Amino acid sequence: MKINEETKQWMFLILFGIISYFLINNLNLIWDTITIIFNVFLPFILGGAIAFILNIPMTKIENLLLKKVKNKKIKPLIRIISIALSLIIFILIIGSVAFLLIPELNIESLISNIPSLVNDLETFILNLLEDHNGMQDEIKEMFKSFNTSTILSNLLELVINGSISFIGSIISSLMTIFMSIIFSVYMLSQKEYLISGFKKLINAFSSKKRSKKILEICTLSNRTFSKFVSGQCVDAAILGLMMFVVLSIFRFPYALLISVLTGVTALIPIFGALIAMVVGAILIGINNPLDALIFIIIFQVVQQIEGNFIYPRVVGSQVGLSPLWTLLAITVGGNLCGVIGMLIGLPLASICYAIFRSYVNDRLIRKEA
Repeated sequence: MKINEETKQWMFLILFGIISYFLINNLNLIWDTITIIFNVFLPFILGGAIAFILNIPMTKIENLLLKKVKNKKIKPLIRIISIALSLIIFILIIGSVAFLLIPELNIESLISNIPSLVNDLETFILNLLEDHNGMQDEIKEMFKSFNTSTILSNLLELVINGSISFIGSIISSLMTIFMSIIFSVYMLSQKEYLISGFKKLINAFSSKKRSKKILEICTLSNRTFSKFVSGQCVDAAILGLMMFVVLSIFRFPYALLISVLTGVTALIPIFGALIAMVVGAILIGINNPLDALIFIIIFQVVQQIEGNFIYPRVVGSQVGLSPLWTLLAITVGGNLCGVIGMLIGLPLASICYAIFRSYVNDRLIRKEA
């Protein structure tokens, strides 16, 4: 029996309605299934992300070596050397950050300052409530039970109770990272083969014209996201350097520690700056609560200068957008999708802009013809 076009449309609408009804009534089941699948494929997803990041320095190293070595027979060896050097650079950067952070963080000094900080806080609150004797007595009783030994004993109990699960989580995370690195090395070593397979897949299920367009968009997306990652790293380094200079001028303690932490967390949209500011305020506040308040004000000023003037020029120029469009992309992306929107809004806007610009130029060429 031959089915006419109108019947096909009705069948499609009915099927679409049934599937939509099932999805709406089983959101929890679908989300749990997605979570399980995500956890199973996490090493491969993380490996793909690592491979994408390592591909940036690897490509530059490989091109440099290929210019110096003309023998094509050792090209596979050059790829291995490029991957190894990229991994070494990646590990050295992480190791350098840890090397700078750990010596600056004097745990013994921080713990020894806790009693004086508690006393200063108690004195400050009592002075505010000097006209309320009843409330002062309650504050004194509260601070009697709030002593350093109680804090340390509770902390020790928490550490002991959670040590087994913590160690298990660490081992699991290390195994995931190890598998991700192995998978990323495989992807980098076989990237031409993987790209060729992807092209064959697109050509097999699309027309020639559509395949060409899809591959152009994929190439543009890869180039844009690569430039975005590079620009983001440069911007993070600039912000960390700015913070170090300003904190050193004002003679704040832990200037190097806070600056490195600011640069690292700047790679995380929105929450990165908040994490660095809170940690920095706590470290400085243990020595002097008033300095912590001044630090927060200075941190906000530096961040606003960097976010509104430096970031649009550094990252925006990398992805091909002007500072105005960069700020617009970040703002709209953040309002629509929160943190994820802030992270991918700029490169996506750059891709859309490039596609639209190409479309406009093609139309103008056709009109002139």
